[in-house]
Amino acid sequence: MHESKDFQAHLPALKSLNAQVVGVSADKPESQIKFIEKYGLTYPMVSDTGKQVIGAYGARAVLGLAAKRSTFLIDPEGRVAHVWPYVKIDGHAEDVVNTIRELSVR
Repeated sequence: MHESKDFQAHLPALKSLNAQVVGVSADKPESQIKFIEKYGLTYPMVSDTGKQVIGAYGARAVLGLAAKRSTFLIDPEGRVAHVWPYVKIDGHAEDVVNTIRELSVR
């Protein structure tokens, strides 16, 4: 929840860098809708109950029963530009913004 709210707070900075935020979770769509409404999220959430996307990105947690908290930065060509495999929530969205800034000046 805190991670989602943090990304929402950093959305203007991310948009100014032409970045889009998409949340992916194994939760059912009904749960996601309630979550989005409760926290006022304005970016899309994808329900991956079959864990196909989660598995494709190697983001399954121990025993594959859930998704581990990870962030993937995908470049405009669809390539993975950066991975945060184990996210520490505090300051994470700001770290993503700073990484995008660094990568965009290269």
